[in-house]
Amino acid sequence: MLVTFWAFQARADCPAPADKSFAAAATALFNCSSSRPLKGGDGERKFQVHYDFPTQLPDTSALPWQSIDPFADPYRYMTTILQYATKVNARPEIDWRIEDNKTEQWCDAPWFHMLREPLHGMTSERWSRPKELHELQTAWARTWAVGIYNNVACYGLGQMWKDPSFPKTKGFAFADGALGVKMLFTNAMPAQVPFLTGSKEWDVAANDDGSIMTMRLLQMDISVKDKRSPNGWFFGTFMYDAAQPGNTPYDRLIPVGLIWGSDADLTSTNYLQGTASAKESWVNPVAAAHFYSLPRHTLGLFGRANGPVDNPLSACITCHQRAVDWGRAVQAKSPEEKEAEVLLPDAPADPFDAAAAKKYFRDIGSNSAVPDTQSLDYTLQVSKGIGAFRNWGAEAFPDHASSTTDVPPYPFKSTVAHAMQELPQAVDVDRFEMGTEDQSNGLFQR
Repeated sequence: MLVTFWAFQARADCPAPADKSFAAAATALFNCSSSRPLKGGDGERKFQVHYDFPTQLPDTSALPWQSIDPFADPYRYMTTILQYATKVNARPEIDWRIEDNKTEQWCDAPWFHMLREPLHGMTSERWSRPKELHELQTAWARTWAVGIYNNVACYGLGQMWKDPSFPKTKGFAFADGALGVKMLFTNAMPAQVPFLTGSKEWDVAANDDGSIMTMRLLQMDISVKDKRSPNGWFFGTFMYDAAQPGNTPYDRLIPVGLIWGSDADLTSTNYLQGTASAKESWVNPVAAAHFYSLPRHTLGLFGRANGPVDNPLSACITCHQRAVDWGRAVQAKSPEEKEAEVLLPDAPADPFDAAAAKKYFRDIGSNSAVPDTQSLDYTLQVSKGIGAFRNWGAEAFPDHASSTTDVPPYPFKSTVAHAMQELPQAVDVDRFEMGTEDQSNGLFQR
């Protein structure tokens, strides 16, 4: 089947808007690859955001993992997906520059220019606390990551972003066969994390001033829309292990785990009593052995599947089911943000807090994690991109932003209360300072 594409001529910096209109400004930022600084790196190739979105749903009948039972053989299911993702993208002449991959169609998620560093398009992720990766790790380790999507997922993104000034999220869902792949690099040294020896290295403009540090491939995540999952998705994680055989770093990536549910009934009590264990995920014992003796003990809470750099109090699918569109801006340090944090709780800080764990670890199927919001189908990059677009609109074009959503804005109590009050004319409660980077350094992300 012939598949056509529409493409934006995106640039490796932020192009100037064609005029002063909202649409022109939104399109310019949509096309921007990175607005972060770069210090040094003379001669280095810059990241180029890539938006080739199919206009027709690609044929999904021959996706190689569909013939493998993920419950009976999770190892082969995962490694088959890994081979699919790396077959061309990992070639030295491509090196994950997906615009150079002329035989396959992959794309980036829009609206991350303010977070993507300019060399590889990586964004800051949760840092690893001392001893989370290895007993010799005595210092915090930074994590940066880059994610890409296959042509099936790109079709869904293209449907949402046909108009860069008016993303359509109503009824959004990816088609079966959609795949996201994320590579996560750490600045931890092999002296402190020996299993990183010989891993793939990238120079990353990760410092606030744009200066460069060398980082190493530690983890690769996959997210797969697959109707065989009771929640519609499988999430998997690989880790680099120097002890494994192979000629390339990708050969030495081993499956860590695969997860398809949150194990809502798994509590601290029945886990510690030995009467229950994680049933909605599979964890590779070879990978788990790296972490059993560390303070984290397990990869995800009470044996759920999660990655080495991820929050050990969480689990992959549980974190990702929090992807929603509020239909309006939820700006940093606003009353709406505080209310959103209650409505959409993060992983419990205390694993023995049964009430908090029950609110977080639940299975939602295809529903939204918050009633009266639009689900963004377990894809946090889509959720955060939409959120960035809405926050920018509220900040830069407050009179126009409310007309750029096709879903009802969520009725935050703080918003309703504000609307009922007569405020002094000089007060502009819709304007809050919007930082260019998550000041928590991603510590509370998955």
